[in-house]
Amino acid sequence: MSIVRIDAVAPNAREMRSIKRGWGLIHWVCFLPTYVPLLGIIVLGVTVNLFAGDYLPSFLISATLIGTGLLWLLTTKLARWACAHEARKAPVGGLDWCWTIDAQGFAFDNGLQSNRFDWRGVKAIREDRDRLVFLVSPSYNPVLPLRLLEPDQTEALRQLIADARVSGRLGAGVDYPPPPADKA
Repeated sequence: MSIVRIDAVAPNAREMRSIKRGWGLIHWVCFLPTYVPLLGIIVLGVTVNLFAGDYLPSFLISATLIGTGLLWLLTTKLARWACAHEARKAPVGGLDWCWTIDAQGFAFDNGLQSNRFDWRGVKAIREDRDRLVFLVSPSYNPVLPLRLLEPDQTEALRQLIADARVSGRLGAGVDYPPPPADKA
């Protein structure tokens, strides 16, 4: 039985980027509050321009759209910075993790916190060019940077994942039927 152990796991900001695939429609639904106001401003600008175009300064709509876009970018960067700043202040924020992956699933520990997931509790595993993303829930997707793996570890890990897929364990818990209700 193969066991892959990776010490000092600390994904960088690039590796912790948000995922855009893996959880279906939820990604796009969560972005609606971000894009609907911008779309509303565009529709308002076009509508106002159609009805009162001759009475408005020619740059008003363009300036509003550019200003809104710049404000959106600035507040997005501010939100990312604030989240990263607060995450670093958390007790486990600066600690490296030790990952252990085996035929049963994977675990990670940093001395203050530990987590263990059976393969059945993982919907899927996405491999990007620089990371593995373990899709556990829409709001929790552990990231393992590929740069930390030796070639033999990478091969052993891919074999463990393939074995879990073939055996039907990877993601098996996702489609479990609900427990039967006892009706008296």
